[in-house]
Amino acid sequence: MKTDTTQLYIPLAKLSKSKSIFSDPDKGIFKEKYKKIMLSIIGKQLALNTYYANDLVAQANTRITIDLLKTFDELKINFKVNIDEITPEDRNHALDLAMNQLIQSKRTFLESIKSEEVPAIQKSVKSFLSKTINAQKFDFFQDHFNELKEYLEMANSVITSDDSYIATAAAIQRVIENEQRLFNLPNDDIGETIEHVVKTTHLSLMLSRELDEFDKNDYEVLSIICLGHDGVKALIPESIIYKNGRLTQIEDEIMKSHVLLSFILASNNQVDLDFESFTMALHHIKEDSSLPQSYGIAREAYTSFYEYLTPDAQKKLDEIYLSTKKYYRVISIADTFEAITAERVYKKKSSIGKALEIMINDNKKGDYFYQEYFDHFIRLIIKNYLPQNVVFNITDEILENYYLSAGAAVKNRLRHKWDYAGVIVKSYPTLERDLECVIYNKSNKIIDRHLSIPPIFFLNQIYFQ
Repeated sequence: MKTDTTQLYIPLAKLSKSKSIFSDPDKGIFKEKYKKIMLSIIGKQLALNTYYANDLVAQANTRITIDLLKTFDELKINFKVNIDEITPEDRNHALDLAMNQLIQSKRTFLESIKSEEVPAIQKSVKSFLSKTINAQKFDFFQDHFNELKEYLEMANSVITSDDSYIATAAAIQRVIENEQRLFNLPNDDIGETIEHVVKTTHLSLMLSRELDEFDKNDYEVLSIICLGHDGVKALIPESIIYKNGRLTQIEDEIMKSHVLLSFILASNNQVDLDFESFTMALHHIKEDSSLPQSYGIAREAYTSFYEYLTPDAQKKLDEIYLSTKKYYRVISIADTFEAITAERVYKKKSSIGKALEIMINDNKKGDYFYQEYFDHFIRLIIKNYLPQNVVFNITDEILENYYLSAGAAVKNRLRHKWDYAGVIVKSYPTLERDLECVIYNKSNKIIDRHLSIPPIFFLNQIYFQ
């Protein structure tokens, strides 16, 4: 255990999976060597938001309980504990100071945009985004690339020509320049934020096309919202947005404020109260808005920036809020999936299967994502990656997990993997049903056997490229 003047560090990840801090976990009895330190932290507060596999297990200031320690022990999670009590007043004071600094940086940013420079900014951003949209031909979207490209190009044109989006365009330009500088990218290479918004826009459009509630006009609105939703991260301090590690509580709160800033910039400093500018700031609202992970400018969100809106903006948001839901429900799913499957400075990318498992686990109660849309999203993934007639290679994992469990003996594994292949003969629009597969000899096409393989098995091998 390590300690500084304010926090105590508990490195449970150093324990092997077979070891435990408990002698009897069911009864909450600690082993003697851990008893003193563990009993001393019961009732104290977590110092940092604490994660496991990109999933928030407990947020900062959560009280340490036996049950929470059981979870940390089972997953072998490192965590920090506040030695001294952090009161709500302390937290709010620190957040107020941070927000005041952020608001001041926003003011400075807006004042730095000179009217004579606006045409050049818009032209530069439009050209860069256009090149990105045309160059980033992600595998998942190949069959729909031309149609989707039209919507992204339309959104690009709006954001880089409409006067109400001048600040958004300028923020996007700053993101491009910052990430090229920080990651030593060539002038025509995109950084993680621009890639994220382009992929999220693609995904949102793909999902919305599966839903009866959306039409062509909705696709256009959705495209503008998606393409502009994260450019404002240019105003978040680089030490936070590109931090190579987990965020502290205050850093997390500052990061959350990007939704407020996206509205402020897209609304021309709360002057142009358009539908799109409001919805850009709602994409992190959860179905159960009381969850700690739910934040935005909506009044009922767990972390709400509603108080920062002008009276006119508050009134307008109250009027249109219900009509924003279908948009932010789609973006929330696409945004989360892309974030989990992408590599960041603080994490490795996850496979499509792992991302879906995380999202499904989070949504067990239907309180994260709108279940109907999420079901459609899963169907979309299966339809694109695991359709009927997809051929796959025989691997050691398939031999171990499905051949042998079916009672089939394989004398020469290497030869079998070389001579045989598999094909999906029946796929289902759900992760709950196994794929019906046929294994055949590649030379004579004679069927060797039939196997049932869960779709998640294949999705765990596939990455979102």
